[in-house]
Amino acid sequence: MTHSEIFGSAKWICTDKNIASPLFRKEFSASNVKKAEITICGLGFFELHINGKRVSDDLLVPAFSQYCLRDLSNHYPEGQDEMSYRAYAMRYDITPYLAEGENALGIQLGKGWYDLSPDGEDPTWKRYGDAKLCFRIDIEYADGTKAEILSDENLKCAESEITYNNIYGGERHDYALEKKGFATVGYDDSAWVNAELTFAPETEFYIQACPPDRVERTIIPSKIKDFGETSLYDCGEGISGYAVVKSKENGATVTARYADALNDDFTLDFHPSGGDERKLQQEVFKNTEKGREYYPHFCWHAFRYIEVSNNAEIVTVNVTHSDCPVTSSFESDNEVLNWLYKTYLRTQLDNMHCGVPSDCPHIERLGYTGDGQLCAEAVMLMTDSKEFYRKWMGDIADCQDIETGHVQHTTPFCGGGGGPAAWGGAIVVVPYMFHKTYGETDIIEQYLPKMLKYIDYMVGNSDNGLVYKEAKEWCLGDWCSPMDLHKPEYHTMSRVLIPETYVNTVLFIKQMKMVIELAKIIGKEELTAHLPELIAKASKSVERAYFSPMTHCFCGDVQGSNCLALDAGLGDEKTLKMTVEKYADRECFDTGIVATDVLPRILFESGNAQLAFDLMASRKLPSFGYMMEHGATTLWEDWLPERSLNHPMFGALTRYLFTYLLGISQTADSAGFEKITIKPCLVNGMNKASGYIVTEKGKISVAYEKTGDEISFIVGVPDSAEFICGEYKATLTEGWNKFVIRNT
Repeated sequence: MTHSEIFGSAKWICTDKNIASPLFRKEFSASNVKKAEITICGLGFFELHINGKRVSDDLLVPAFSQYCLRDLSNHYPEGQDEMSYRAYAMRYDITPYLAEGENALGIQLGKGWYDLSPDGEDPTWKRYGDAKLCFRIDIEYADGTKAEILSDENLKCAESEITYNNIYGGERHDYALEKKGFATVGYDDSAWVNAELTFAPETEFYIQACPPDRVERTIIPSKIKDFGETSLYDCGEGISGYAVVKSKENGATVTARYADALNDDFTLDFHPSGGDERKLQQEVFKNTEKGREYYPHFCWHAFRYIEVSNNAEIVTVNVTHSDCPVTSSFESDNEVLNWLYKTYLRTQLDNMHCGVPSDCPHIERLGYTGDGQLCAEAVMLMTDSKEFYRKWMGDIADCQDIETGHVQHTTPFCGGGGGPAAWGGAIVVVPYMFHKTYGETDIIEQYLPKMLKYIDYMVGNSDNGLVYKEAKEWCLGDWCSPMDLHKPEYHTMSRVLIPETYVNTVLFIKQMKMVIELAKIIGKEELTAHLPELIAKASKSVERAYFSPMTHCFCGDVQGSNCLALDAGLGDEKTLKMTVEKYADRECFDTGIVATDVLPRILFESGNAQLAFDLMASRKLPSFGYMMEHGATTLWEDWLPERSLNHPMFGALTRYLFTYLLGISQTADSAGFEKITIKPCLVNGMNKASGYIVTEKGKISVAYEKTGDEISFIVGVPDSAEFICGEYKATLTEGWNKFVIRNT
């Protein structure tokens, strides 16, 4: 929608750009109101109050998006991509907040992503503009008449107690500047100034449907160290959110600082969460009142430990993230897999803020398309995230170059690096997973042209079928692949042994096959008629450049090279045999973020479920069991805790707990779980398991227990389903199915 379609004749307003978090207020009369609704957009974030009450428990709204055009010439002096732009507005029913007669409206703005200050990483090109506000209130009276109340230059504005706010660096408050009661009728605003008119962003406007951030749960942390002036608290797990602190003194300056890790002397270790002053997650509250509670309003932190000045105490820790409820469960008698399920979920939710799945919730906080496409299906299966991903697919599409089809490595675009297919291929993979999970075909109609544009771009960046480095961009492959983790020279940036060209080409082959499948579903096969030839050309080039007929291996079978080829339909039975033998001998992963997801799937699908399970449950370095035994409560960015300790990308394979080990799946021609198949992979080392996911068809549950030569099953399905376990086959009926089969 255009500005006028969503806001009518309302005007965009702002105030002195040196004010970190401005307040706006307006009084108005309304009697005999039948219904009142506000449409509001405050960029970056806003909080809305009416008659002294906060409207909604939404946090950090509106959602982060590719707001509008900005000058990126200092980052891309040779020219920048031509992208699309959108901004979100919130719509609230405010009828319950209105009083009969006089009313007061109060709004506070935070900088958010839109007005990112110079304390953020490379902010000179991330920033979109100065904070601004626009709203329209539509009132319907009991007699059927209607009225509007619009933002304009007559609103009053002033500075607030928030003197600094930054996505990365936290907030500073000075309560000597607080305007108590600013959103109540009769407040004296004679010292306030009129708002200034400003321009509307040149963008498409949408009413936000994706879930906002909210307080999802609370934690009471344990005090583990008293340093005299400060005390150290432990939340027991890595989380995203913030502490609510209570001042013990009047006029005190209260501080709170956050970190993921500790140094040997129990001081906070800031390295895993950024490590410099620009990203030092902290709050400073000046001129506090004894007994009053304080917390940040326009940011979140990612942490396990909190250091708080001893003139205050922690009341609670609010865990915040996008409101995507967990709709799954997994339990077994295997400690590592239980840990993997809980830890991946915690990590993923920590990384879902403002409608964007991020790489980490502290250092970068960016929607990397590589990490995001890897984990998309796992998140969709395990949480209620349909509207979250519908929104993020829009971000991916907005960040595709209109002319060339290039897809950015972060969406909304904030720099970063990645690869042509392992990152940019999100324009194919995420809508594909969305369709398979939710069954919507409209999504194919919407994104198929963009997928084809992306394919054209990839072909243009290929040489004889092989994908090479993109202009102006990085070209990463199977990121974070390990070499010998015990050697002192081990380092993240210098150990990927698989050629990047190889990785991106085999992934591109797989993505073209996805596009062919999607086009067929909506009856537009003619649009992809040229793709089989491109696939054949790329496949031959890969085999010619990287395949050894003598060993039947790709790239010398280094790291995950063979499984990546097998996933693209390349290689032969001996390639699979070599892969199985290699990992049976290794008993752990040697793969980066892409192949760690692909390898177990190849093994499960080829009848090697035991080996897939053994790798997933391994405790040998590198493995998830190693992370568990070394105290991880969120997944690390790497197989060793070298940098971020809160990165979901390695956890994409968590979905196999459901799709293979519990066997909750659907037939190849099904989407939205229209045709349910229950085909559990029974393995040694797990004698008892249970779990469920909630699909578009309803809840699907599987539980089994091995006892001697028998296996007892309890399976709940929302519709008839096929059950297959070894040689045993049966048709399940809607509801609960209880039966026993022989353990062969």
